[in-house]
Amino acid sequence: MQTKEQLYKTALRQIQSNQQKAIILAQARYETACQKLPMLAKLFSEYNRSKAIESKLSVFSSKEQLQQQHQICTDLKLQLEQLLSSYGYTENSFEAQFSCPLCKDTGEYNGKLCSCVHQRVGDLRREEINRISALKLSTFETFQLGYYPNQYIASLDINPYQEMQNTFQYCQKYANHFTLKSSNLLMTGNAGLGKTHLALAIANTVLQRGLDVIYISSRNLFDQMEKQKFLPNSDLYQIVISAELLILDDLGTEFLTQYGISFLYDLVNSRMLRHLPTIYTTNITEPEILNKRYTEKTASRLLGGCEMLPFYGNDIRLLKADER
Repeated sequence: MQTKEQLYKTALRQIQSNQQKAIILAQARYETACQKLPMLAKLFSEYNRSKAIESKLSVFSSKEQLQQQHQICTDLKLQLEQLLSSYGYTENSFEAQFSCPLCKDTGEYNGKLCSCVHQRVGDLRREEINRISALKLSTFETFQLGYYPNQYIASLDINPYQEMQNTFQYCQKYANHFTLKSSNLLMTGNAGLGKTHLALAIANTVLQRGLDVIYISSRNLFDQMEKQKFLPNSDLYQIVISAELLILDDLGTEFLTQYGISFLYDLVNSRMLRHLPTIYTTNITEPEILNKRYTEKTASRLLGGCEMLPFYGNDIRLLKADER
């Protein structure tokens, strides 16, 4: 997992590498054409030299001299176009074909990072998240409300379908209007109810809007931080503390140590103080269990500092398995 700064360095390196490839390929196309058309290099050379002379004459010479030189350039250009056309080429056939027309794959436009760099950073983060999750499959479009029972359940005093429809719409709105001032979310409910799916759907949308998202499972994060506990300035620590949006998935499945309890409190508290949004998903539905597992001060920050999104229904993974 790379920091945002590392992603930008990688993106710039890739884009500038594309520039070099485009220039090399253009030169190769030109050299191949010159082998087929011996006159091509000579005509190009004469035309470019004539254009340079015309440019100088426009400053230092008379109007008649300039017109004469302009006619020479026009004649040479016509000869060049006719030669190229007869073999299926155009004058632009030997120009470098850059992937970004704005910055021509330099990575800079109007003195700033080009939009293609920001886009590439988002793509790199999306690829990174997809390697450890089902990001490509987890979109709002693929979320199926039809798996939730559309009937009143007296013991819960709810209609799961209606509740999940409201949750779905809330998550869509959250993603579409996400800013660094957005609230934290705590998604709770039994396994297989779509918590991770909606969290990743939010990630997809937020990434498309140009913000950085870090997704990591609680088990993976705690395992890695346990190994790095004597490295408080490690990359991973800085990544999760400073992410514009952090998604901590499956809280409660990690192997917990005293250090892990302390680290979670630090993570939750630090992100709250920095006003950086975090989405937590967990199968833990009882506040008492959160208190017992993570201590009261951590649980109170999770419960009091997040918008609560309870998930209801039956295990969708089992329902899909029964359909096969």
